[in-house]
Amino acid sequence: MPRLTNYHVGRASMAKGIDRERRESERYGLRTKVMYEPSAGLDLKEKVHAGRTINISSGGFCLKTETPLSQSQIIRVSIPIPKVNAMSPTLAEVCWVEGLKKQKGYWVGLRFLL
Repeated sequence: MPRLTNYHVGRASMAKGIDRERRESERYGLRTKVMYEPSAGLDLKEKVHAGRTINISSGGFCLKTETPLSQSQIIRVSIPIPKVNAMSPTLAEVCWVEGLKKQKGYWVGLRFLL
């Protein structure tokens, strides 16, 4: 995966809400569709939503979604493994949410819990 430079991170509107000094690991560009369940509960009938990753690191990822999420919310997410027909399920915590100004949706910063 290509490493994101400060130019790539800084020019996106989502970067305004990110404190770069708090980042503990490098981000890598990964634009792929992911499926997630907002409550991460045990209810097997939970509605599944789709979003698109923007970047990923060993600690978490940024997601673009049309569904509003709340800070500290726990979600169950399935991330596809590139070049393999498989999904990696995990839990993630919402660290920050930023509404998009020129289009419908949200940037969401997520931290891996598992």
